[in-house]
Amino acid sequence: MSKTKKSILATSITLCILYVAVCVYFYNIQNSILFSPRPLPADHTYSYDFDFEERFFETTDNAQIHAIHAKVEDSAKGLVIYFHGNAGNNDTSPAKFSLFMNEGYDVLYPDYRGFGKSTGRLKNEDDLVGDMKILYSEMVKEYDESSIFILGYSMGSGIAAQVAAANDPKGLILWTPYYSMVDMKNAAYPFLPSFLVRYPLRTDLALQKIEEPITVFYAENDQVLPVERAIKLNQFLDGNDQHYMLEGQRHNGLFFNNEVRRKTPEILKNM
Repeated sequence: MSKTKKSILATSITLCILYVAVCVYFYNIQNSILFSPRPLPADHTYSYDFDFEERFFETTDNAQIHAIHAKVEDSAKGLVIYFHGNAGNNDTSPAKFSLFMNEGYDVLYPDYRGFGKSTGRLKNEDDLVGDMKILYSEMVKEYDESSIFILGYSMGSGIAAQVAAANDPKGLILWTPYYSMVDMKNAAYPFLPSFLVRYPLRTDLALQKIEEPITVFYAENDQVLPVERAIKLNQFLDGNDQHYMLEGQRHNGLFFNNEVRRKTPEILKNM
């Protein structure tokens, strides 16, 4: 073999090794890329001024999912299950609860594994989405499923879509969604294979399975999840669904947006 061929072969092998190393590194660091949890001590107390209960739901591998179950004073019209984004925990702004409680709905606000008081460690999508499916199955024992709304904000939108696709809630509401995490990977790391994505969160596929009404709010100036990629979801909406572009809205603070606050009572009433 000539020196030139040996050099090309050696370079090719080195590049292959480097590529595999990059793939392994990407696979292993996904939790730190995707999640910014804020754990809470077991004795943490909440200062909400509405009636609420702390709930724990056991997963198939004995993790404990903690949730705040906020309750209206009179008989509830139903339940809104709120899947939050990739950071923080359920000790959060009371405005996220009051937006729905003011319309007569109880609110269940769970934390994912490693967030707040929830225990366990997220390893893949089966943990993330599977835990929330367990939670949903428990809540349909307490509420008529036809009175349950599922809402997902940011990263939680992909979780909400998958839970809705596997069940029959009254409706699905998505705030600042994304097409899928595979799509996000393609935008940021197009050179990496999609099978490495541990949390695909294929909202695009889930929406095609949902017959119940869907409402989507996009943030025009979303600096976290590019809206130009997210609006591709509109192709999977039909005549029963609605979508809104919130002018000037950035990624955070959607629950304070005036249009969201105007539309929410209509959504809860008319779906």
